[in-house]
Formats: sequence, structure tokens, C-alpha cells
Amino acid sequence: MNEYLQLKDNIQGRVSALDQTITRLERDQLIAAELGSRWRSHLTSVQSSLHDPLLRVAVVGSVKSGKSTLINAILGADLLKRGAGIVTAFITRVRCDSETGGWVELKPWPQITEELNGAVRLLPIFVDSAAAAPGIDLRRKQDRRQLAEWLATTQNEWQQVRGQVDPNFILLNAYLDGYPRLQDLLDDRVNRLTFDHSSIGRHRDFVGREAQAVYVQDLELHYAVPWVGREVEIADCQGSDSPNPLHFALLQQYLLRSHFILYVVSSRTGLREADFKLLDCIKTLRMFPQTFFILNLDLDGHPDLDDLQESVERVRKELNWVVASPQVFAFSALFHLLTQAAPADRERDRLRMWQADPAVSHWTERQLAAFKQRLAYRINDQRTRILFGSGLSRLTMTAGGLLDHGRTRHAFLSRNLDDLKQSARQLKTRQKALQATLATLENAISGLKDSVQRELNDAVERFFDLQTGPVIQDTLNAVVNFPVDARYLQDLQEPRQLIRQLHRFYLEFRQELARYLVEKVNLAIIAFAKDQENALRDRLQLSSRAFWSLFQTAMTDYREELARHQIQLQSIDHEPDSAWADWGDTAPPAFSGFAAEQSLGRGLLLVKFGIGRLSRFLGSIKDRLGKLGSEEKTSEKQETLKEAIDLVKAETRSELIYAFRDYRQNFKYQYLFRLLEQGAERLISEFKSRAELAELDFSALLKQSAGEEQRRERAAAVWAEVGDQIKAMVDELEQVRCALTLEWVSPEAAAPDRES
Repeated sequence: MNEYLQLKDNIQGRVSALDQTITRLERDQLIAAELGSRWRSHLTSVQSSLHDPLLRVAVVGSVKSGKSTLINAILGADLLKRGAGIVTAFITRVRCDSETGGWVELKPWPQITEELNGAVRLLPIFVDSAAAAPGIDLRRKQDRRQLAEWLATTQNEWQQVRGQVDPNFILLNAYLDGYPRLQDLLDDRVNRLTFDHSSIGRHRDFVGREAQAVYVQDLELHYAVPWVGREVEIADCQGSDSPNPLHFALLQQYLLRSHFILYVVSSRTGLREADFKLLDCIKTLRMFPQTFFILNLDLDGHPDLDDLQESVERVRKELNWVVASPQVFAFSALFHLLTQAAPADRERDRLRMWQADPAVSHWTERQLAAFKQRLAYRINDQRTRILFGSGLSRLTMTAGGLLDHGRTRHAFLSRNLDDLKQSARQLKTRQKALQATLATLENAISGLKDSVQRELNDAVERFFDLQTGPVIQDTLNAVVNFPVDARYLQDLQEPRQLIRQLHRFYLEFRQELARYLVEKVNLAIIAFAKDQENALRDRLQLSSRAFWSLFQTAMTDYREELARHQIQLQSIDHEPDSAWADWGDTAPPAFSGFAAEQSLGRGLLLVKFGIGRLSRFLGSIKDRLGKLGSEEKTSEKQETLKEAIDLVKAETRSELIYAFRDYRQNFKYQYLFRLLEQGAERLISEFKSRAELAELDFSALLKQSAGEEQRRERAAAVWAEVGDQIKAMVDELEQVRCALTLEWVSPEAAAPDRES
């Protein structure tokens, strides 16, 4: 981190020095205010690059793997509630900052009511007693009583016929239980409650129990972690094996914007099925190089060091099936948390017992130290690369432009006026040629953008083709082939029971399909998105080289013309390398989003299937059933159930086709085309900046050169002095650039990855 801070200070110091130089030239009336303002705008761009961009570190793993405990160990304080709930739909984020505090945002009443009633409509009893009921409002006592009765009925019925519980039922119960505690804090608008260093522990009142956490919309804490640095966000993500598919969708979206992943595996359980699902997601995101695997040791479960090391090797071998050379660190997050925080009496006894085995305690201490060193190194390296590509490169370019300008001014001041007028005419012609080249480049980049946009559009249309697109066809086939359990064909003596059975099928069908969309469809779309990102990056990079060659030719001609007039320029040009290096927070939208909304009852249901329509449909067959014999009735009932299930599936197919068609447009315009626009704009900006720095005002040069001899000599002396100062700065910046480049390409640069 010190190296990075030194680089920042170095750049900041050079920016200040150049700004002082510009001020001096303005004060001595050697440059016009307009030119000084233009140069300062370039320095402002350099200055803006010194503001650290937020780096996101996602802490992931299965439920109860110790994610919150690991974050607490990193923070050095028992801050987060250990053992979070499994139905809340937000990610706890901790910003590493200089001040301790944070905030929690509570959902507004309109959102609560919408979510609540969306979930109520999924209750099995809704088709009966609740069919004509108005929307539930928890602020009304009679509504809370009614909801409690419905939940009791649902629980009783569900225990008799099923083993799997829909997360929405737990959600409703949490809303009901949490209302008495939070009712006074809820409003028609989002209510943000802030914490400072003395009240930050109050955030646990809102996340410690499911009944309160369900009312939370977002949560952000601030805490100083010196060895991590500032502007780093550590996120406590939901468990990968959460029963709610919405959680995995939220996790996917956060990972898309993350820079590093801390993957926590409990030594008590090792890798589980849910882990391989999440590993597949990380593989799709191509983030294994940015992933740290932490085997969270349960020291109570390892009698000695040999057993502990065997556990480490077992997990490493399991990971090797999926990850090439995984970075594995094995330590006890709880052990290190208790050594830093004030443990309770019971935990203090456990800590003493663990410390009594020096071999194990020393092992976990060394592993934690190695992990912290490696994470800090990677954060520092990431920040340095960003600063290298933006701040250092732009500063070198700006200083080089000032150096060229100063040398040209100095050369003009030492020549007679008649020669200068002749030179100025010829140089203006060459400068116009440079400007014409820039205009040509802008047109070429615009043409490239149009061409690439057509290619991207064609690729998206093929992928999301409603007739031939593999992902769409696989999804629609999954709907058609969704199995109907035999239990739905039983207990159908009463038409009323048929409605209940069909609704149970609908609930399970809806939940499984939502999970399929998140785990299969969304991952397939992310894989396609990453392929398109890489193709776009390669296309921009390849084209930029051709553009750079054209620009360099024009710049070379311009400089050769200056050289013929005894003006030697030595500024350093580097090919633009940052126009496509970072897409920022632009990420593909989640297709599972529409499924995620309905899983909490917001908006339209995934399947646009009206219960009233179902009731009318089933009511129309009652007469037919009454006119048939017993054997005929059984056959007719089974046929009717199949017909109703086919109706559910048909409605689902229609909804999915509509959703895919709508998503296809969002994918293009909100994501891919936006990336293309960003890349094209940055590329044009790179060439414009270089051309602007090379542009000279020959009229001003002639005017200054026509002054009295003493004033010209004084101006020439200032420009010579300024030129020497800036030349020394340019040489120093180039040395720093070369040293950093050598460090990144050298084999020794990977040394911190090796384990002792």
C-alpha cells in the first residue's frame, strides 16, 4: 500500500508543480489565459484519477460457512451479526473508511404492502377464503389478525401434504412478527437511520433477527481497516444454498461488479453441492484469478495439526477439479476474531483451549498473515494498475505537451521575425493537416461504432432468437417437460380438492422455474455477455492500433516539419491503452430479475395466471363430472387436471417469450451498446487530448516574437528554464512507467502468489 501511496503522492506533486508553472507563465504574460485554462483542464483530468475508485470484495460461501465471522476478523472487531437469516434480500456492505458509522434504510410502506400482498396471493388458501379479500395492510389490526389466520391454516395444511416450504411463507411470518418492533420507524418514504462510532452496534437490531431484517432495504457500514486501505467495500453476501432463488440472483449481480472474491469453506462440512453451483458461477464470470479460497477452520473439530493439514489438502484436491491452482488459505476466523475482540466468558474458555496447542495456533496465525499480505498486495496492485493507466499516462502526456510547447516558444523567440512568418505559414498548413487527420479519425471511429453495433445486434438476435436460440428453447422445453408428481393425481374426489392440488403444483412449478432461470438461464446469459465483452475489447484494441498508426503518421509529419525549422520535439507518446480497459459498473441486467420480483410478490407474477380464471375454468367442468360414472369420473378428473396443468404451462411459455423479447432489447441498449459507446468516446477523447496538446497558436507566437529584444530575451530565458524543469519531470515519469511495466511482466511479479 505504501508503494501505491507513494505513486499517488508523486503524481499529485507533479500536478501541483505543473499548475505552478502555468501560473508563472500567466503571471509573466507568456501565455494567454485561454491556453492556461486548457492546460489546467488536462491537469484536472489527472487530478480526478487520484480519487480511488471503489474496489468491491465479495465474501461468499454456503450458509453457516463463517462469512460474517471472517469479515469481523478482517475488521478486527465483532461488528457483524454472526449467523444471518436466510430469507432477507439485501447484502450487508462494509466500507473501509476513516470514520466509523453507517446507515440502514427501511422499506417504505408502499413497497412493504406490495411485497406482502404479492406473497399473500401465493398462499394455497388464497383460492378459497381470500379470493375476494382486499389488499392486506399491516397497519390495520384486523388485517394482521387475518394474515395470522391464513398463515396458521397454510402451516397446518402444508405439514400434512408437503415437506418443502415456500420462502414466501416465511417472509409473511417475518413481516407479521416484526411489525410491533418497527412500526414506529416505518414511513411512506424510505427511512434512513444513521449510525456513528458510538451507535454502530445498533445495526444489529435490524439484521439480527429475520423479523426485523425483512423490513430492511439496504445497509452500509463504515469502519477503518488500515491494512486494507480506503475505498474498499467488503460485502457479506447471502449463502449460495439459500432456499430463495432471489438471493442467488442478487449474489450474481454483485459478483458482476466485484473486483475480488473471498470464498469461505467450512472445515466442518467441506465443499457441498451448493459450493459447486457457486463455483460454476465464478467460472462463468472468469474470476478465479481474483478469488481467494479460505478454509475456515473449526479448531474444535481438529484434534491436532496433522488432522488440520489433511483437511486442507482434501479441500485443495476437491477444488482442483474446478479451479487450476486455487489460492487456498486455511485459518480459524473465530480464533483470530476472539484474539482481537473482547470475547464472552464461554468463548474465552474456547480461546484458551485453542491457544494451549501452539502448533495449531501458530499455523492459523501464519496462514492469516499470508492471506492479509496477499489481499493487501492484490488491492494495491489493482489500484496501481488503474492509476498507471489513467493518472500516470495522462500526466506524462500532459507534461510532454507542455514540454513541446515550451521548446517551440523558445525556438521562435530566438529567430528573426521574417523567418518566423515564413515558418508560421508552413507550420499552420501542417497543423491543419493534423486537425484534418483528427477529423478523419473521429469519422473512422464513428463508422467503427456503427459497424460493431450491427455485429453486436446480430449476435444478440441470434442468441435470443425466439425460434432457434438455444437458451430460449431449453427454457421453454424445461417448462413443457416439468414433471407432474403423482401426488397431484391423488385425492381428487372433490372438485374443490382439484383446485388445491393444482395450486400446489403452481407454487412448486413457479419456485423451481424461478430457480432454473437464476441458476441456468442467467448464467448462460452471463457467459454470452462475457464473450461479447471480450470480442468488443479485442475489436476496439485492434482498430485502435490502426487509428494510432494513422495519428502517429500525422504527428510525425508535424514534428518533422517543426524539425526543418530548427524546432526539435522529444515528447513521449504512448498508444492509448485505457479506452476499453475498464467498463466501470456497466454489467448485463439479470434476466432472472422478473422472477426475482415475483418471489417477493412485487409486480407481475412470473406466470400470468389469474386464480379467478382458474376457478372459472374448473367450475366449467363440474357439470361434466356430475353426469359421468365413477370410472368415467376418475378418467375425466385426471384428464381435467392435465388440461389445467397444460394451461399453466402454456401461460408460462407466453410469459417467458414476452420476457425474453423485452430482455433482448434491454441487453442490447442498457448493456452492450452502452459499452461500445463508452469505448468509442474514450478512444476519441484520447486522440483529441493529444491533438489539443500539440496545437500551437502561431499568431500569439508571432506577436510575442515581435516584442522588444530585451523582453524577448527574458521570455526565452523563462521558457528555457521551464523546459528544463519539465524535461526532467518527463524523464522521471517515463522511468517510473518503465519500472512498473517491467514489474508487471517480470516472472518475479507473481512471487507473492507462491506459498511457502
